[in-house]
Amino acid sequence: MLQRVFKAFQYRDFRLMWIGACTSAIGTWMQMLAQGWLIWKMSHSPFLLSLDPILQATPIFLFSLVGGVFADRIERRHLLMFSQFLQMTCALVLTFLVGFQAVKVWHFLTCSFVVGFAQAFGGPAYTALIPTLVSKEDMPNAIASTQSSSMGR
Repeated sequence: MLQRVFKAFQYRDFRLMWIGACTSAIGTWMQMLAQGWLIWKMSHSPFLLSLDPILQATPIFLFSLVGGVFADRIERRHLLMFSQFLQMTCALVLTFLVGFQAVKVWHFLTCSFVVGFAQAFGGPAYTALIPTLVSKEDMPNAIASTQSSSMGR
């Protein structure tokens, strides 16, 4: 039974991509929580607190179709790596700004928009990369594995 559930994990590249996506998702969730807390602490503004996730979701809504076109036309791994690099850069910039006590609310809002833009391209690349990592008969299992763990972005 368990062997069937984890069938897609027999593929090394799928396993590595899933572990990386899981790690990235955990980091993203931690950043979202900390960001919201810091925005509230700095501004006490419900508007700015709600604007942050809106700014992250808007580019995903607007550019995911374009991201899908890019994922079909250029190397998916490079697009995914660029997306992850951009998200990591935003996290590092915010980390340094917070560490040096130089952060402003607009830094968080700008980074949220940039992260959303990166996710609009990384999500389709991630999804389109899965069929290249597992065999056709294991595709449903691989898709379920990514979706059930909230890794499919």
